[in-house]
Amino acid sequence: MALLCPPEESLMIHLCHAEGCDLLVKPERLMCLRHWRMVPRELQRDVWAHYVAGQEKTKRPTREYLAAAAAAVAAVAEKESR
Repeated sequence: MALLCPPEESLMIHLCHAEGCDLLVKPERLMCLRHWRMVPRELQRDVWAHYVAGQEKTKRPTREYLAAAAAAVAAVAEKESR
């Protein structure tokens, strides 16, 4: 049986970045769908505007992406009162 991705990627585990969430998500996703839907649309657009295709493989996101992602995580934490 052939692997669908390189061995080093098959060992990667990527969890939702929302505080306290342990759901697995695709590496290119910031959060699970439940938490992503809590992020205000403007912040969602900001996250995607600064996402660079493949950054989950290179492990080199931009500062702007990291700032947008942090704002999205904070927005969810506020809505969940964390």
